[in-house]
Amino acid sequence: MNTRDRVRILVPAGVLVLACVVTGCAPDAGAGPEGSPGPAASDSPTSEAPPSAAEDFAYPETDDPTQAGIALKYDGDDPSGEIIAGPAVLVADRPFSVEGQCEGDDVGFEVMTADGEKRVIADGAFDCASPPAGEYTYQLPYAGPIQVNLTDTEGVDRAWVRVVQP
Repeated sequence: MNTRDRVRILVPAGVLVLACVVTGCAPDAGAGPEGSPGPAASDSPTSEAPPSAAEDFAYPETDDPTQAGIALKYDGDDPSGEIIAGPAVLVADRPFSVEGQCEGDDVGFEVMTADGEKRVIADGAFDCASPPAGEYTYQLPYAGPIQVNLTDTEGVDRAWVRVVQP
């Protein structure tokens, strides 16, 4: 067998092996494509659990230009965490939303004016298993800086709540 014949055989075989490695093919894969049930995977005591909300927890960037304020609670015993105003300020009569995420039970929050009056302009609570998805949207005549506070963090390991106004 000459070199040319070897190249004709080895190159396609190498491409096939590389394609299997890149796409995750395995001769003994027990499950079908992601999202489709595999044979008896749920009956196996060694099957992996789906990712929990805690695995997906991530603090947002605090310099988001649409963010008017954020409160953060870090893992550990320090209940105070961190409160950051801005970088944006609320614009009057324009909708703003409260976003958040937590690990644990549920978290309470309040949004207050960061002026001399310190008026509460929004408050609420959400379950860590189902973070807010637009249900906390407000439109108020207030314009100016705000402060976000976490009001109930008992049973919560980590959390963040922020106000954004696109």
